[in-house]
Amino acid sequence: MKDLSPNSLGEIRMTDKERKNRKALARAPRPKIASTIVLTHGVKENPRILMGQRSKKHDFMPSVYVFPGGRVDRGDSYVDYQGDLSPRTQTIMEAAFPPRKARAVALASVRETYEETSLLLGTPGTVLRNHKDPSWDAFRQAGLKPNLNGIEVFGRAITPPHRHKRFDAWFFLKHLETETLPDIADSAELLNVGWFTFDEIWELELQRATQMMLKVLQQYMAYDRPPSHIFFSHAKYGKFLMDTFPSQ
Repeated sequence: MKDLSPNSLGEIRMTDKERKNRKALARAPRPKIASTIVLTHGVKENPRILMGQRSKKHDFMPSVYVFPGGRVDRGDSYVDYQGDLSPRTQTIMEAAFPPRKARAVALASVRETYEETSLLLGTPGTVLRNHKDPSWDAFRQAGLKPNLNGIEVFGRAITPPHRHKRFDAWFFLKHLETETLPDIADSAELLNVGWFTFDEIWELELQRATQMMLKVLQQYMAYDRPPSHIFFSHAKYGKFLMDTFPSQ
């Protein structure tokens, strides 16, 4: 495993507004389930990865570059989809959630990718229902169903209690096989959206958590056969822990 000790990562970045918001809370907020996806394109040894910069107006992690992702919504459990999670990813996810919710967590990353970068991760298919969520309805209007094939889980990280917003974030990886880089666009959530190599990413403005998950990603991509567990970062009794999930 690459060095993931606190000294190997950058400094904890918190704005004055973030500190003020956390100080106003009597206790640490309960983490909300979230989903993040790393999309790669090109050769495995040096792929391009989709990232964007959070607006400086955000009250949580402003201005830094991140992968597409966000909170899991109720509608993610009921969307029409195609494909299946791999047996490995399904087993890991269902160690934490019922089957429908496990799929919803992965599907949320597909929806967030569209909302933040305009990229539709879907395949042609007849959608059987309309969706109140405008993002999922965009798939229907395009004649596409979100597709779970090729989406693999590689990490999990729970935001430490010193933050005023906390997420139980699951990190997925999907490699895109298209001949050319897919079209993308900025959004209200992410600016300067682009495809970056690892070397280029390390020069961007990053949060400490993103630096950590980049190292986890590089380790995961080096496996010939990924293990039946994932990296799991969380805090317990005020101590920062780097475990595996499910626990070994």
